[in-house]
Amino acid sequence: MSSGLVQRRRHRFVARRVVRLIGVLLVVSVLCFFSMSLLPGDPARIILGETSATPEAVASLRAELGLDQPIVERFVHWIGGVLHGDLGSSYRTGQSVMGIIGDRAPVTLELIVLSQIIALALAIPAAIVAAYRRRTATDRAISLWVFTTLSTPDFVIGVLLVLVFSVSWGIFPSTGYTPWSDGIGPHLESLVMPALALASASFALYQRVLRADLVETLRRDYIAVARAKGISMWRVTFRHALRPSLTGLVTSVGVTIGTLIGSTVVIESLFGLPGIGAELASAVVNRDYVEVQGLVLMIAASFVVINALVDLLYGVIDPRLSLAASTSGRGAR
Repeated sequence: MSSGLVQRRRHRFVARRVVRLIGVLLVVSVLCFFSMSLLPGDPARIILGETSATPEAVASLRAELGLDQPIVERFVHWIGGVLHGDLGSSYRTGQSVMGIIGDRAPVTLELIVLSQIIALALAIPAAIVAAYRRRTATDRAISLWVFTTLSTPDFVIGVLLVLVFSVSWGIFPSTGYTPWSDGIGPHLESLVMPALALASASFALYQRVLRADLVETLRRDYIAVARAKGISMWRVTFRHALRPSLTGLVTSVGVTIGTLIGSTVVIESLFGLPGIGAELASAVVNRDYVEVQGLVLMIAASFVVINALVDLLYGVIDPRLSLAASTSGRGAR
């Protein structure tokens, strides 16, 4: 196969992923807006409060916020703003939703990145050891640890971490967020327990996926040939089996990171972190539709974009995957 043909197939593969990404984001935008509009409660009445929510005041505020317009007209106005990078302004504070995301997103992103570093740092060695020592007491002990972690909700693990490391031992603060400006040490201390709680389910999933793929890879013929040449099992595992076994792990990481953006709602509220999750929970309670719409759209778009990037990353891990996808797509046409 010529290099020019290979490049054209890769370009078609990327182009199809981009078109699919745009289509999914459009559908997500429509669902996000109309689902928020169906929620019970009147934002104008909530903003004014029970004492000031006279019919005249409610009608005036609804007109000011544009809530008296037909829902289709409101959607066209909202999607036009989205296309120009304007997600509207919060009913409660008047701050732009983009400004809220800019203020809150760094905390959530840092929490997610730290949790994934912890999850991968624990899962990869545990998976390698379990695959190398499969069907032994070591493998069964790791499996027990993993299944226990997987069956325990992250907020329960968060509470246990607070009881042990904060209440009993006094090592980490139980709640609150310390910014970088107050020192790297205090900053990381305020994120360690939330990151550990958020990493628990990810660690269990990654370990099981990578272990299963490693076990399957280690059964292949080329591994047997390498072992017959006298190469040690550890070297075979690291140099020949690990990389071909990473596809499932990469998929799991991509899907998990997307879902974790929404999962931070509980963890950030539990530990008092000023992130996207805690802000979304507050906006829902206060029926701040514009802010909820903007935050949900951002979360959904992040999930879709991350999964699209994972698809493209497959071609880096194993170029045959992108070529196969391109070929199958051409055949389908």
